[in-house]
Amino acid sequence: MTLLETLFNAIQSNPILAGGIGTLAFGSLMYVLRAVPSMLLDLIERTVWTKVFVESLSNEYRDVDAYIEGRRLGFFSRSLEMKDGRLKTGFGRGWGTYGGILFRYSKNKSTQQIAPFETITLSFLTRDRRVVERFMTDCKPEDHRNSINVAMYSAGGSSGGLRRRKRGLNTVFVDQAIKDRLVERFTWFLGAEEWHSSRGIPWKLGIVLHGPPGTGKTSLIHALASDFGFDIKYIKSLHGVGAAFLTGGKTDLFVIEDIDTISGSLNREAAKAGDLQGPGAGVGARGSPLHEILNSMDGMQTPDGLKFIVTTNHITKLDPAIVRPGRIDDVIEVGPLSLESARQMFKAFYGRDGIERYTPRTGAELQQLFSTLGPEAAEAALSAATKSASG
Repeated sequence: MTLLETLFNAIQSNPILAGGIGTLAFGSLMYVLRAVPSMLLDLIERTVWTKVFVESLSNEYRDVDAYIEGRRLGFFSRSLEMKDGRLKTGFGRGWGTYGGILFRYSKNKSTQQIAPFETITLSFLTRDRRVVERFMTDCKPEDHRNSINVAMYSAGGSSGGLRRRKRGLNTVFVDQAIKDRLVERFTWFLGAEEWHSSRGIPWKLGIVLHGPPGTGKTSLIHALASDFGFDIKYIKSLHGVGAAFLTGGKTDLFVIEDIDTISGSLNREAAKAGDLQGPGAGVGARGSPLHEILNSMDGMQTPDGLKFIVTTNHITKLDPAIVRPGRIDDVIEVGPLSLESARQMFKAFYGRDGIERYTPRTGAELQQLFSTLGPEAAEAALSAATKSASG
């Protein structure tokens, strides 16, 4: 008699042991059978439905929220909420149709954060990802299609966003040579992935714009993003900038405005001297963001395709390592407008040629002048200022 036969006979002759094993076997079978429907549903969920999540911090949330309201099936979805002065889809679950395709949605709110955080989950009864892409495009109101997204990033990550209406470079009054230089640089970069790869050079582009306040640096960035179809990712804190850079895609342009004012000292000599005045005072004790910004711009954590523009009114406050070649590809001074650019701006405001005598001024100064005076008075003011400056 084999060992297996001996064991089987022993179990069979002992009713208590036989009953226990039978119960265990039955319980195991029921557990497996009960899990089968759940497994089948999960398989169907993963193979039949296409799912997308939209968070309230994104620029798309309001569009999706409003778009669902016009396509949900009211018989299955009776939950509503009052928002922005009108009824909208409420929290909970529901069903709708889009282009003849059934979709289901769930709208939830988390109260664990300081500010309420909402999420809409959409599941489309199709495996075609293009349906979801069309849905996300169609949900944008017409006026939003002529805008760019601006996403904010602080030390804790994404902190919301907004939309800015597109504007062309022809509406920005900065000397034409500067605009041409930037357009040429970005145009070449976007088609130079293989060029960088074949030479073992990181495929990234860093620009520094510096000059006095009011010279049009921000407007220039806005127009560049508009013309190239970029969305802007706006860095509000240098702590966490590396993680923010990793979220970028080919259509994202990172912007760090007034870099010398949003953290502690970005110059090692000033830091040694204890110069930690301003918004970043005390940062030095916890570790300067200089190390993070250097490695994010040009280090192991720099992603391929990264594009960023840094602005400052005081380039001398920056550590030389920030603006060195290899880390920054172009350093461009944006100064007061030349006579030719000032005349173009005058014509844009008044519809005629003008300005005979002129001392260079920033675009912001000219805009204020042209917005408050008529053409003759503006020309007189510029002429008087030039005469006074010449002694």
